[in-house]
Amino acid sequence: MLDKHLNLQLGDWMQQDDQPIILSSRIRLARNLENFVHPLMSDDATGEQVLNEASAVLSSQFEEVRLNEIDVNERQMLVIKHLVSKELLNQSHGATFLSEDESVSIMINEEDHIRIQVLGRDLSLDQLYEKAKEIDQLIDEKMTISFDETLGYLTTCPTNIGTGLRASVMLHLPGLSIMKRMGRIAQAINRFGYTIRGIYGEGSQGLGHIYQVSNQLTLGKSEENIIDDLKQIVEQIIAEEEAMRQRLLDYDYIETVDRINRSLGILKYARLISAEEASLRLSEVKMGIDMGIILAQPFRFNELMVAIQPPFLNTINESLSTNEKRAKILREHL
Repeated sequence: MLDKHLNLQLGDWMQQDDQPIILSSRIRLARNLENFVHPLMSDDATGEQVLNEASAVLSSQFEEVRLNEIDVNERQMLVIKHLVSKELLNQSHGATFLSEDESVSIMINEEDHIRIQVLGRDLSLDQLYEKAKEIDQLIDEKMTISFDETLGYLTTCPTNIGTGLRASVMLHLPGLSIMKRMGRIAQAINRFGYTIRGIYGEGSQGLGHIYQVSNQLTLGKSEENIIDDLKQIVEQIIAEEEAMRQRLLDYDYIETVDRINRSLGILKYARLISAEEASLRLSEVKMGIDMGIILAQPFRFNELMVAIQPPFLNTINESLSTNEKRAKILREHL
């Protein structure tokens, strides 16, 4: 099964037509084991012991991938697919346990001993949370989780103490980006304890106008309240994005049509293209398709955004530069 995880750009759960704005949703639960030092402070022996205990519980239901047993490029593939974090790559005993369709990834020895991650296609965060809870209960039955009656689940980072829940939604927001409204949106939701980050989370950029909206704090609110509030915020952001797209049609129609068709032309005919430019051009073409300005079907935005990244291009056995390989893939698709 490991070859499947590494060779396919998208897991089975993503093999559907792209949606206009919501690209994916995620529920993540952070947990630590009571009798072990947290990963960022532990030694190799502790990390190995935690991994072995997790393996005894999880390996019968999930595919175990120990990162020190795969090469650097394969590790980066898992990052690009959001199956592991960049931080996990730095851990000598980092691992993940994957479901066959890649909708579940359980990271071991990242910032916390265990991070349960469940992914979905739309705003069905409640269903994702129920699935995460089932895995959490499985782990809790077999392992002793660090928990305080007053503070809740004890995590390495204080912002995760409490429920240990991080709920997030990945959104395609070219209208808000083009109209330079992202700063205002970020300030507005920060007041309610939510934040906007780039495509790969904290510290990353909004590559291809893709942004991740998530809660910042988990203490003092129930899991249900965190999820409900996030859904309301996302729905408001979607309404703002739709309004900006309509404004582009109403007041900047020729400029918008020109922008989209220029991007389409570059993708169709470029012989060299960087990841940053390719992501931007793909984003603008997707916006054009969603707004009915151009017809270009099938157009697998999510799949192409993964396929153009260096780890996947490195698997192409051709004597071309990375930028040449990327341009060739895009020309062949379009």
